[in-house]
Amino acid sequence: MPTFTADTDQIVFIERMPAGFRIILILIGFVPFLAPYDLLIRPDWAGFSLPLVFAIFVSLGAVAVGLLFIFSGLFGLNQELHFNGRTRTVEYAYETPLIPIRRFRYQFGDIMETRVNTHDWSESPSTYGVQVVFRDDRKTEVGSFAKEIDAEEALEKVRQLIM
Repeated sequence: MPTFTADTDQIVFIERMPAGFRIILILIGFVPFLAPYDLLIRPDWAGFSLPLVFAIFVSLGAVAVGLLFIFSGLFGLNQELHFNGRTRTVEYAYETPLIPIRRFRYQFGDIMETRVNTHDWSESPSTYGVQVVFRDDRKTEVGSFAKEIDAEEALEKVRQLIM
C-alpha cells in the first residue's frame, strides 16, 4: 500500500505489495488453467471439429488470464522514492520477488520535470500519481492518491524541497 511522509528536509514515497496479496494473485492465476483441462484434455477429442477450435480459443484465453495473474504476483513492483533536502539527492529504488533491489541516486539538478499524472479507470474513480522525470530519461511514478488535491499537495512539497 502506498505511503507518503514529508517533513522539513525529507519526503518519502513508499509503495509495497504485501506478500499475502502476491500469494493470492499467484493462486488465483492457477484457477483459469482448469478450463484447458475441462475443454481439451477431459473430453478426449477424436478428431478436428469446429467445437474443438472454439475450445482451443477459450483455453488460450484462460491461459493468458492465468499467466497475467501469476506474473502480476511475481513481478509487481515494490518501490521507494526518497527526496533528501540535506544532501540534495533523490534516491529511487525498486524490487520484485524475482528481481533484486535496484537503486538509483540523483542530484536535485538531475530532475527535469515533476507533474501529477491522472489515471482514469472505467470501473472506479480516477487516481493520481506524482511523476518525476530525470535527466537520463528515467521516469518514475509514485503515489496512488484518490484526490487530485492530495497529489498536487505532495507535488508542491516536492517542488518546495528541490528549489
